[in-house]
This record gives sequence, structure tokens and C-alpha cells, in this order.
Amino acid sequence: MPAHGLRALLPVGFDAVVDVLRNDKHASGIYFAMLNTRPRVAVAVGEEFYLMSFNRISAFIVVIEGEGVTELRVITHTYPALSDLGASRSYAWEILSAVIGRLGVRPVNVVDVDYMDSSKSSQLGS
Repeated sequence: MPAHGLRALLPVGFDAVVDVLRNDKHASGIYFAMLNTRPRVAVAVGEEFYLMSFNRISAFIVVIEGEGVTELRVITHTYPALSDLGASRSYAWEILSAVIGRLGVRPVNVVDVDYMDSSKSSQLGS
């Protein structure tokens, strides 16, 4: 299954990142929830149709509150497909770009994982 993972630290508050994602139909059009945890965590699920792969691509997003930064993790995947011509990667970067563009910040420590699967999960952090 073609999948892609991104992790970035954003030098902005948790609430600002959550507000951007909550109002982005492609990032949270299916599901959005704030978990009752400390540090605070938000989860979003979205999807977008990509003509180049002629498939819908799903996105699972986790936002984690940190000290002075907010961690954003984006996992995208195309199903059913053996190949998506890079659409999963494009969608993950589109979400990150939308967030940083709306907030006017530069991400720090970006981790970009091609052909994401559970064996590569640790590359995005614990």
C-alpha cells in the first residue's frame, strides 16, 4: 500500500495549529477530536481525490503539544493501489504546507518517510 509519513516541529502554539487543521476540509473533513490528555493531543482524518493516481487518498494527522513547539505528524495513504505516482507524498506535503502557510512559520526537524509502514513508525518519533 503506498503510504507516506511526515513529522515536523512547528514553533507556534498548539491552539493555533489545531485551529488551522479544524478548518481545513482536506485535513479534517472526516474526523477531528481533541483527546483529554496532557500534553494535549488532537487527531484529524481527512481525504482528497488525486487525479494523477485516480484515487482518494486518506490522511491521518496527530498534533502534539510540546514545550515551545507543536509536533505535527501526517500519515497519508492510497487504497486500493499498488502505486500512486507520488500522490501520497504530495498530499502529506500539501497538508504541512497549508499549516505553515496559514501560520507564517517555518517547520523545524522535518522527517520525511517514503513507503511508510509500521516498521518505519519509529522514524516519526515515539
